[in-house]
Amino acid sequence: MNYLVIKDTSLKHYNTLRLEATAHTILFPLNKEGIKEIFQKNKDKKIVPLGNGSNILFSKKYYGLDYVFVSFKHLNNLSVENNQIIAEAGVTLSELSWYALEQGIKGFEFLEDIPGSVGGAVIMNAGTYKDTIGQLINEVTYYDKITEEIVSDKVTEDDFVRRNSKWAKNDDLIISVKFKMLEENKNEDYTHILKEMQRIKKDRYMKQPRNFPNAGSVFKRPNLEGKDYIVWELFDGVGLRGKKIGDASISEKHPGFIINHGEATYDDVLSLIDLAKEKVKKKFDIDLELEWKII
Repeated sequence: MNYLVIKDTSLKHYNTLRLEATAHTILFPLNKEGIKEIFQKNKDKKIVPLGNGSNILFSKKYYGLDYVFVSFKHLNNLSVENNQIIAEAGVTLSELSWYALEQGIKGFEFLEDIPGSVGGAVIMNAGTYKDTIGQLINEVTYYDKITEEIVSDKVTEDDFVRRNSKWAKNDDLIISVKFKMLEENKNEDYTHILKEMQRIKKDRYMKQPRNFPNAGSVFKRPNLEGKDYIVWELFDGVGLRGKKIGDASISEKHPGFIINHGEATYDDVLSLIDLAKEKVKKKFDIDLELEWKII
């Protein structure tokens, strides 16, 4: 068999919000053949990929026989071939950035402190306001759910948009990625790269609520008629900073985040999401769009 199986397992440590939920089945592919087998044997079920568990919100206490969760924990190989960094889907963004550092390659620094794994990051084109993972990619290998085949595609500019990709639209599953190692990004003195990674990490810790479980930014940054709106500023404009429902709250430190004080439930978190949407729509006539995926 090309994958492992575990049954009736807590999902608390498979989501960074640390919400309680239980899965009847979690499968762990060991290679790309394992991914293909999983999809072909579970066509009648809802297959839910699990990356690092950020940017997702579990909406059930128990996911029964009609759900199959897929963890990429064992697809975590990193290598350099033909002047490209090759990373499997389960590699974390932190691991990828440190590997690039060890190779003396700059350009991956902004990924170090972003929660998530390569597979999920490609799907949602993860990154910062200025930089995204899509700009670093040469080729993506994925399971095409329509053709039921494993495909490798060279990346084009049209494959990525802000916080989205063609693979998200098609609901495909990322297996591995080939990253660019541009000649101008090579730097034998990696101390400069390290300093930049440390600067970025410190800046995020100063601004974000890292002392509480959270799933990253809740909403995408709205853009209306070419103008960007900052979510936390909208929240401050309607008095949502620090708003608490149950054991979940909109962060005092950074209102763009919802945090779990320890025993938050899906209903607590969803109530805050609905309240935020309602207040921002009423005052600013802006429709907020979730960055998270509700499972």
